[in-house]
Amino acid sequence: MSQPPSESSPPTTAPSLPTDVSTSLNAIDALQEHTCAAGADGQWTFKGTLVNSSDKAKKYTVAIAVTVGAAVQGHTLITETVQAGKSAEVSAKNFAKTTGQTGTCEPVVSVEDAS
Repeated sequence: MSQPPSESSPPTTAPSLPTDVSTSLNAIDALQEHTCAAGADGQWTFKGTLVNSSDKAKKYTVAIAVTVGAAVQGHTLITETVQAGKSAEVSAKNFAKTTGQTGTCEPVVSVEDAS
């Protein structure tokens, strides 16, 4: 009898971490006083303030998605450059539509050095 082919295991080496630290994919702390809600018509609006507490200008990208269960009902991207020690208001209107006001809105913020 022949042996069944052996299954290869995935490599167990950890992925290398990026050495460029000028970009952070988790800068949610920079987003303050944010709200994300649906109106009675099911249209979603997002508002927040990006605060740059560093000593360099930074470019922030805010990704916002509205989901109902696993289904994405709408999403948007906001990119804003904020000078050192300053803040900026950001908003998005009518970027998602749900039936009524049900849904989950989750912002994710990344930051990089402004060029």
